[in-house]
Amino acid sequence: MRKRIAAAGLGVLLGTTSVSAQPVPPATYPPASYPLPGSTLPAPAGLPAFPGSPMVPNAPTAPGLLPPLTPNKLPVGVPSPTFPPGAPGNFMPSAPTTAQGTSVLPKAPAAVSPAELPLPQQERKIAMRATDVAVKRVVGGWEVWAGQHVLRNTGENETGARDVARVMRELRPTEWITVGATKPVVEYGLTNGRPAVSGTPPVESKDNKDGNFGSVANASGTTLQMGATAAQFVQQIDLRSTRVEAIRGVWCVRDENNILLNFGTDKGGAEQASAAIQKYGFNRMGVVGTPTQPVMSYLFVSLEQPKAVPGGQLMLSAQIDALSRTGIPIPGVGFTGEMVKIDSNKVEARKDGAEWVVAFGPEVLGRFGPTEWAAREATRTIRDAKFTEFCKLGGSTGVTFFLTNEKPPTRAPFNAQGRNFDPAALKVQQINSKWAVTDAGRQVFEVASAQEGETIVRVMKAYGFDQTAHLSAGGSKGGISFLVKSTRR
Repeated sequence: MRKRIAAAGLGVLLGTTSVSAQPVPPATYPPASYPLPGSTLPAPAGLPAFPGSPMVPNAPTAPGLLPPLTPNKLPVGVPSPTFPPGAPGNFMPSAPTTAQGTSVLPKAPAAVSPAELPLPQQERKIAMRATDVAVKRVVGGWEVWAGQHVLRNTGENETGARDVARVMRELRPTEWITVGATKPVVEYGLTNGRPAVSGTPPVESKDNKDGNFGSVANASGTTLQMGATAAQFVQQIDLRSTRVEAIRGVWCVRDENNILLNFGTDKGGAEQASAAIQKYGFNRMGVVGTPTQPVMSYLFVSLEQPKAVPGGQLMLSAQIDALSRTGIPIPGVGFTGEMVKIDSNKVEARKDGAEWVVAFGPEVLGRFGPTEWAAREATRTIRDAKFTEFCKLGGSTGVTFFLTNEKPPTRAPFNAQGRNFDPAALKVQQINSKWAVTDAGRQVFEVASAQEGETIVRVMKAYGFDQTAHLSAGGSKGGISFLVKSTRR
């Protein structure tokens, strides 16, 4: 009994701790090998013996530490390299240092701000405030005012005047700039020296039911102006390909796929507009009215992504054929002067400042001073004649004439004053140190140079003109002069 009790007590003592139940670890471990060899333990009885893991052929040796490097020393037996005279020691150049030994890094070139890009000409600016823009009814038409300045006379086109005023209010400019020698061809507004930016109109809300969005703040805090909402037509501008080019005798601003602006013979105006597009980053052109008879064309910046333009070169060819202003084609001369397509039914007499003018859209055909009845009489004469082109030779003579489907008129109006001449007898000669085009010694046109006179003679002969006509303004100045090919020849 005592032996059983002693054995039980010994079992309890051995089970009280797990440490006493584990085998005693060996004092030393055998060295590790890499890779581990297959197991050499015998298989238990009753179980099949499995082969151990095979040794990998050409196995690398166990990883270890590389021997320490000795600086500035090569292994034994390796000769020191030699370099030819003048060879660089280090391929990385060292930075220059100051007298105190501090490295001086080269400065990056300063970026050129678009606002610093020069323009060929000084901008013609008018200081204004959007709140001062107003539309006024005046004698002979509608005018757009900004404070004490008349910005636009639209004749009897009230809708055009109100659309122009709406554009200026929405862009909120502090300065308004026009580009064009004798009349504005394109315009743009600046707000504190920077172009106003037009974005996508916001979603209509309860506080904005009338659609007059005004200015909108985007996520970055930039104020966006809705400058395109009053335009009947908006044209994309490709800034990468914008340039000035002569097309059919006129100077145009164009990009890769579109003709943007037509400046006629005003090359300086075309260069000024192209430079302004690049300077301010204008990527849109809005048109109030129609592209063929615009009331106003203006430039602005849009944040909208450009869209693919269909047509490509076919569209460009169609635009060239549809140019409403080209040079006058003359055999042996090429293009000279300007030829403007007009609709005689839309020619009107209107007040332009203090004087009356006869005009087709923005194109002034003649000035009649304070004489309203003479301007209206000339308007009726042009409508009855159904002229379709108005041509200006330019130069010092200011010779103008009308065509009907590119053919000269064959009858002078009964209310026109004029005289006949023989085109075959025309020649250029100097009279009292002045150049003139003469018919049998009688002066017909006074010109500034012999070259200008020769051009006029070729124009007279090309169209067969043999008679002058003049619609008087009631005095010695003003009115409209043109040429006729009489039926007697």
